[in-house]
Amino acid sequence: MEIQNGADITKSKKAHIVIYSKPGDGKTSVARLLPGKTLVLDIDGTSQVLASHTNVDVAKIDGEDAHNSILKFYALAKANIAKYDNIFVDNLTHYQKLWLLNKGEKTKSGMPELKDYALLDNHLLKLVETFNALDANVIFTAWETTREIVEEGGSKYNQFIPDIRDKIVNHIMGIEHVVARLVKKADGTRGFILEGNQSMYAKNHLDDRTGCLQSELILSSTIKGENK
Repeated sequence: MEIQNGADITKSKKAHIVIYSKPGDGKTSVARLLPGKTLVLDIDGTSQVLASHTNVDVAKIDGEDAHNSILKFYALAKANIAKYDNIFVDNLTHYQKLWLLNKGEKTKSGMPELKDYALLDNHLLKLVETFNALDANVIFTAWETTREIVEEGGSKYNQFIPDIRDKIVNHIMGIEHVVARLVKKADGTRGFILEGNQSMYAKNHLDDRTGCLQSELILSSTIKGENK
């Protein structure tokens, strides 16, 4: 086991990020706003917003076999990682629905079996960790949902979080550098909340920003050309 002094520890030059928001608020559009070249996995069929943008390459998931399709995408990304600064997986919420649908199609009832939910939890955790090992910025998207928080004193409040499986959402949020909620203001401006509170989960372990514009999620200093 290696011991390293805190003075020698440097922050990661690669960002591991989960972004979440309501459907239609602009998560997919973030892919075309990232610095450098981006490889996108279109899971929910919304990649048409990336049309005409030459800095983005898009692969589409096979909805009939989501599990093997995302593994093939990972292999594609790993084999071509030198070409890309960012890997953009869009989106985990729809992926887990497809995964369970595929499992249900193989049962007599047409519904997933109880063991499938535990298998999905393990699969999602491994998936996130495996993609994060790539030599690139890795961004996952998800839709948003709310959960009820009950404090020791009995008081309750609702908190916005990414719509990822209940049993593993804390784990996934915990291992990511950034969890960002995308919001749209009344004037049409879109931006990310990077610091959480009781009403929403967000964090930023890469820098001191508590929020940023939609186009500034990843700073240009994190692309490969700036790190050479």
